[in-house]
Amino acid sequence: MTELLDRIKENFSRGYFGKVMALEGLPDEYPAWTIKKNDWLGIAVPLENFTEFSEYFSNMRIFAKDADIGNATYHLLILSCDDISLRNEFASVCLQFVLPGNNGEQRNELIHNPESWWEKWKNLLGNISSSQSPYPVIGELLVLEYLLKQGTDAKWYGAESGSQDIESPYYFYEVKSTTKRYGYEVTVNSIYQLNNAEHPVKLVFCRFEPTSSGVSIDMLTERLANAGYPEKLLEKSLTRVRFEKGCTARKKQYKLLEMKCYEINDDFPVISESSFKGNVIPKNILRINYTVDLSGVPCENLTETEHEQ
Repeated sequence: MTELLDRIKENFSRGYFGKVMALEGLPDEYPAWTIKKNDWLGIAVPLENFTEFSEYFSNMRIFAKDADIGNATYHLLILSCDDISLRNEFASVCLQFVLPGNNGEQRNELIHNPESWWEKWKNLLGNISSSQSPYPVIGELLVLEYLLKQGTDAKWYGAESGSQDIESPYYFYEVKSTTKRYGYEVTVNSIYQLNNAEHPVKLVFCRFEPTSSGVSIDMLTERLANAGYPEKLLEKSLTRVRFEKGCTARKKQYKLLEMKCYEINDDFPVISESSFKGNVIPKNILRINYTVDLSGVPCENLTETEHEQ
């Protein structure tokens, strides 16, 4: 094992950028290759059949991809790290990734159930950010679907959008989702999230509960594409928020309990520049986050509106 670890480190150190190198020292029936790019390092093992799979944890990513090595095309399962300075530490994880184990049991488990391998390492590394819940994105996609059904030319750009989640010719929409059973508190992350100089803004509040018979990102992606929404634009936006194709969280289902829409007007409790003396934010205030209780604030119940149609 020590010799194999040294070979992985050596390949990462001396390999040319953009080059795939065979990892020597493994049985012929359990090959592996190291990969060295300008901005990431990786190690790959062959899959029997290609299946979409992609997950992130810490500085690492595990994903499936077809690639040419030599004169052959392989279905590969790739483990990568985007911090090259950690190549020696990453090499230790790579060692566990490629080891075949007794009678190849470890390798077979990896290629047939990469999600299980990912879950174990994610729990070991304790990376909370990689465990982001899909329901906030489900909320945004449901609002997008609702607007499209109303005949509104709406667009969702994921993380690339401005301060608001969804844009339309008449309104910008900020979507807040929760799985809490009670309460209507929402956190506003900046004074611009509910304010826009060019368009009026609406806030949509969604409440969900986890279920095995609800709606998932994959379901909504298919529904939106079938309704004519550009699938490439949708997948590009989902990739930006790390819910690209193959991400297991895209299959998690949630039931929508309520969806309420609030117009941001003079009666809505909001903090903006006008909340301060001279309509100017005090000097040295770097950011403003605040919590709004929507209880009693006038709203439109979109779940009832959609049910009536």
